[in-house]
Amino acid sequence: MMKFDVLVVNANPLLNLVHANDYIPGAINRVQSMHMAAEGKGVNVARVLARHCHRVALTGFAGGHSGAWLRELICAESVKDELIETAAPLRVGFMASGPDSSHPTTVLPAGFPVTQAECQALLDRVESLLGSVRLVIGSGSVPDPVADDLYARLLELCQKHSVPCWLDAYGHAMMLALEGPVPPKVCTPNRQEFDQCRHWDRVEELHITDGDAPIKVSSLYHGQWRVIPPTIKQVNPVGSGDCYVAGLAHGWLLGLPWQDCLRYAASAGTVNASRQDVAMIAPFEVNSLQNNVRVECICKPHG
Repeated sequence: MMKFDVLVVNANPLLNLVHANDYIPGAINRVQSMHMAAEGKGVNVARVLARHCHRVALTGFAGGHSGAWLRELICAESVKDELIETAAPLRVGFMASGPDSSHPTTVLPAGFPVTQAECQALLDRVESLLGSVRLVIGSGSVPDPVADDLYARLLELCQKHSVPCWLDAYGHAMMLALEGPVPPKVCTPNRQEFDQCRHWDRVEELHITDGDAPIKVSSLYHGQWRVIPPTIKQVNPVGSGDCYVAGLAHGWLLGLPWQDCLRYAASAGTVNASRQDVAMIAPFEVNSLQNNVRVECICKPHG
């Protein structure tokens, strides 16, 4: 069986039709080019980790012609396709920069129908891979209320096989995961997501991001920390949280010291926000900003 560094579970990925230049709202815009991008929080995480030369597998739901296109795009990024075919087609969104590129116009369907049988197939696929991975990252929303318990069940599976599971999700599926019998090892909510849920105290390591403001980190083993990213000219913040997760996982996989993991994660998120495209960052770009990230200990762990 092929070994992987990371299995990313992205239940609700998407294809995004992207126009990366200005346009005039309410008018016919004849443009030079548009492109289709494979996106979704977990797809972004997987892409960045693959660009850091980690062996990455991606699973989730992907049906129809749109799902086939997603598979083609992620395979071109050296991500192993472990996606589950669904009867419903994968969602397709649209993003355009507009006059203010730091706040692009984005239109996203919330999800697509899935069945209980498809949810079970996804969990079965995860379990078949757990003997060959070092880390599981559950990322993003779920496409249908039928799948609301998916992440809670994923956490139980990972504990059964002694594989750490990180979770970067939101909504009811995240709430059920936090209330379930097995809490996530690491969570990285933004401020809005943090305010929407409870029981964060059950998470072993919590990173709360807040745009370009300092990141607040609470760890059972390392105490409380503040991570201050460098100041940049923001171009497009979409996907920066996903790049933070990927940067954190990269440091963890390499066994870097705690503070270096935080620096790398913050640098990855910052580099992404400085670019127009989403989660297309390269290691040399991240390395160039690391020394400009400030990491401060607020409180050492008790005991």
